[in-house]
Amino acid sequence: MAMLKVIESAYDVDIRNKREVVEAMTDVTEDEQAVLMICTALNTWVAMNLSGREIVIPPEVVSRIAERVIGGY
Repeated sequence: MAMLKVIESAYDVDIRNKREVVEAMTDVTEDEQAVLMICTALNTWVAMNLSGREIVIPPEVVSRIAERVIGGY
């Protein structure tokens, strides 16, 4: 959750579904290093998909990123 708040602060945006994003990540892993890598990728995704002051990160995006991180971990 803290990393998502950092992303919000960096882009002055509100991630509307933070709890859902956290759940999608922790469904795949609770490893802190893996979560950090997932959040780093989500940071890039948010930067590329900004279109206003609010954003929703689709759960399938989180799952896809998490699976790739865990697969290469």
